[in-house]
Amino acid sequence: MGKIYLIDSGHGGMLNGAYQTAPDKMFNFGNGTIAYEGVTNRIVKDYVLKYGVQSGLKLIDVCPSVLDIPLEPRADLINILAKNYGANNCLLISLHSNAGKGTGFEIFTTKGETLSDKYATLFFQRFKEKFPKIHLRTDYVTDNDSDKEAEFYIQRKTICPSILLEWLFFDNWNDYQIIRNELEQMKYAKFIIDYCLEVNKLQI
Repeated sequence: MGKIYLIDSGHGGMLNGAYQTAPDKMFNFGNGTIAYEGVTNRIVKDYVLKYGVQSGLKLIDVCPSVLDIPLEPRADLINILAKNYGANNCLLISLHSNAGKGTGFEIFTTKGETLSDKYATLFFQRFKEKFPKIHLRTDYVTDNDSDKEAEFYIQRKTICPSILLEWLFFDNWNDYQIIRNELEQMKYAKFIIDYCLEVNKLQI
């Protein structure tokens, strides 16, 4: 059996027209367009799950709800699954988009050298090849690899390797045109699945 991929969509979605993470993780461009990070995170996740099933991968949606499930129960569920399948046989992929009006893609692991860094390095290399026009935001200073290091709860409190993906900036108009584009969402999701298939072959 290959890896178990635990797919997390950051923040909340829409419920009866109400954004579940409001007023956070959203941006009003002032031209009639409002970006909701949690909504597009879920759209990408749904494509990832669809393509993953078609590819024969074992994926588990760790937040199968439009509600903004708090981080603690998310982490608890991830740890239950990781203990059941074996922590190092699981990979948590947390889907996000960034904010701060910057641009580009970045990937996070926890601080220090861990197995997560190997997953992140491979993802970064393949992303660079697949999306050469997207600006890559890196940190080679901390530990001589491309990923950035932080103490995000969903990674710090879970026992399996994990990568947290920040796919562009939802409060940057140009980036958001990519984020909300259905073809780009599908392309990004398909890339994630291709990456998972490669991880299975490499047996990281």
